[in-house]
Amino acid sequence: MIIKAVLYLSKKRKLFLYFVQFLSAFSLIYPVVSLPTSKFILISQNYLSNHSLNDLLIKGMEKGIQGDYLKAIIDFTKVIRLSPYDIEAYYNRGIAYEKINYNISAIADFDKAIRLNSNMVDIYIARANVSYKLGHLREAITDLKTAKILCYQQKNKTCYQETLDMLDNFQTLKNL
Repeated sequence: MIIKAVLYLSKKRKLFLYFVQFLSAFSLIYPVVSLPTSKFILISQNYLSNHSLNDLLIKGMEKGIQGDYLKAIIDFTKVIRLSPYDIEAYYNRGIAYEKINYNISAIADFDKAIRLNSNMVDIYIARANVSYKLGHLREAITDLKTAKILCYQQKNKTCYQETLDMLDNFQTLKNL
């Protein structure tokens, strides 16, 4: 059994945590949480049976939310060393790397997370943003196109529209 949690930080800097329980560890179903991404920083995590890894991952996410990205990276790296297939650890470490402008490391972590699970829209969007920062507009557009398709397949209209808007902006920049 997997318990999926969504941590988000509101504009008032209050931390909220939601848990959604799933029936199968092999389920590809994600919880449907409709939150406007412009108002929240979303961080999601699968909680498996290893409580010490979960605690370490939560500590890393909390440090990231507090802006202590270097310590967050250390915690996520520890999780990865102990559980090298933890998609969320790679994703969250990639986000932390991006925050301190270690963009090549961020891309590497997003690449690994996508190799582990190619259906997580957030990873493609995060990698697109970093690719854009690095001046790799073509790669950013490719990731946003993939994210748009995934949003459509997952029937997430908000995600689809936001990704479409980002894609339009990036394509406009490409044509300038």
